[in-house]
Amino acid sequence: MPLFKIFYDFNKHLYYLKDLGVGYGTFYKIEEEVLIKQNSIINIGESYLIFYFQNENNEEDLFLKIYQNEGEYPPIIIKSKKINQVGRSDKCDVYIKDKMLSRVHCILFYIDNNWYIKDGNENGNKSTNGTWFFANEETEIKEGMKFKSNSCNFLCKFQ
Repeated sequence: MPLFKIFYDFNKHLYYLKDLGVGYGTFYKIEEEVLIKQNSIINIGESYLIFYFQNENNEEDLFLKIYQNEGEYPPIIIKSKKINQVGRSDKCDVYIKDKMLSRVHCILFYIDNNWYIKDGNENGNKSTNGTWFFANEETEIKEGMKFKSNSCNFLCKFQ
């Protein structure tokens, strides 16, 4: 049974990747900031983060649910519009006990009424194991893009 699809859009002259909803999911590695949408799923280390929004006083607070093999964390509400660090350091705004995470694994930030996620810290240092975004929507495949599905890793090269 197929886990994901790769297809070519003849009108746009681009290749796309999309998860098919089977197995553990297809995730692509974040190389730049990515817009967080309702029910976005991120994989970092051995943890999965699910983001959602609820309007409260006309503010878009970011709600975060963290799942691990051992269970789930209580929901976290991120109200601060500053840069929020996520990682295994207890100094992070979102502390996750996961040995596969970097001290500061990724950052969450708010710009122009939107929340974004970016791999690494605010100085541009990347995480060791990457931040992976669930490909539940059609995602453009770019040169050098990395993605994973179940236990297989892929590197995209154009010829």
